[in-house]
Amino acid sequence: MKTVKTQKRYKCDFCKKRGIKKTILFHEPNCYRNPNRVCFTCNNTGKYEYEYDAGDDNSTMVEATCPYCEKFDPQKIEDIKEYERSSLEELEVDKEL
Repeated sequence: MKTVKTQKRYKCDFCKKRGIKKTILFHEPNCYRNPNRVCFTCNNTGKYEYEYDAGDDNSTMVEATCPYCEKFDPQKIEDIKEYERSSLEELEVDKEL
């Protein structure tokens, strides 16, 4: 019988994602449930520039709103927390029975 190497598993503090340490350390700063989230696209400015190439020799820089920060909705975070709280209460009630 061979011994098998095992790795520690880590969990994100903000969501339930699990993985190895390197993955979670990369994930936590830009996790959508993190209130102090760092957006790698726009650096929390809400706008970013990208190069638009129309197919000819000229390309231009275009400014656009960040699609990731635009989707962030604080109310949705509160709804998720309320759902998790209620589901936890249901589990506690089931354990008592």
